Parts: sequence; C-alpha cells; structure tokens
Amino acid sequence: MRIIRKSEFTEGRWRNGMGVSWDIASDLPGGEDFGWRFAIARIDADVPFSNYPGVDRIFTLIEGNGLDLAFEGQASLAVHRRFVPHVYPCDVPTFCRLRDGPCRALNLFTRRGAWRAEADILSSGVELSHPGPILLFALQGASDVDAQALGEGDAAIAADGITADTEGFLYAARLYRQ
Repeated sequence: MRIIRKSEFTEGRWRNGMGVSWDIASDLPGGEDFGWRFAIARIDADVPFSNYPGVDRIFTLIEGNGLDLAFEGQASLAVHRRFVPHVYPCDVPTFCRLRDGPCRALNLFTRRGAWRAEADILSSGVELSHPGPILLFALQGASDVDAQALGEGDAAIAADGITADTEGFLYAARLYRQ
C-alpha cells in the first residue's frame, strides 16, 4: 500500500482555469489522457465545471454547506450533505451554484471504456477485498489501514484488499479495469 500525505498533493488549476485543485493520484500522473484521476477541488464561487469528454466522475462534498449542480438538458443534482458520493458524466455541461459559501470536493474521474469505479464511505472497522486498486481518503478523523496510520486528509492506494479501522469516516473507491 502506498500512503500519500496531504502535504504531497500537487496543486494546480482546473482544466477550464476557473478554480484550484490538488491532484492526489492518477494512473498517468500529470497527463490529460488519464484512465483514472483522484483529486480535490476547491469551489469558491458559482462557476462552470470543466468538461472531460468520455469521463465519469464520483463527486463527494468534503467541506462546506453544499451546492447544486445544474446539468445541461438534465435534472439538477442537490449536493447538500458531506461524505455522500454522487456519480455523473463529465461531458455534460455542468454549472455549480454554491448554497452558502465555499466548498471542497473529492473527485474520482474514470475514463469510460477503460475504468469504472464504486465508492463507499466506511466507518469503524471493516475488511474490504478487491482484485484491483483501492483508493482511500481519510475524510474525518484518523484511520488505521493495514497497520499504517492515515491522518485526516491523507490518502492511500492499496493493490488489493484492506483491513481498516477509523475514528470517523474513510472514503474507499474500488477501481475496475474494463
């Protein structure tokens, strides 16, 4: 398992230049043609989201009072609770409207036809087995994963199964190669 401390995240700009993000990990670090990408975005104002053709996103609010996502030609998505994963396509024009101040979100992007993902929020002790990468993020409180400490805001990539115990909430996404 590889631990990625929050101090190691790489700061950058959104693809559309409208916000700040921190890359956590990717199957192609620094590349635009990634198969999967794990990152945090800070949302400071009402703003359009970046368009990623052929990519799906698991969007999880991790800080702030919530927001609404308006998708062109589709129903809006109300994101009002923290630590709830929401899946949607990144190639539909999307506008974000903040409810009450800035927010931060954890994002897992997967390229359709190459990867897909499922995300869960874990609490207390759990065993999780999966024959592919598992992406982890300590949402709230510290976590012990395979006898290694993850501080709040730290991430990890496991090659297969894990045993975890957390004081709060741990994000766990299973990646599937298609």
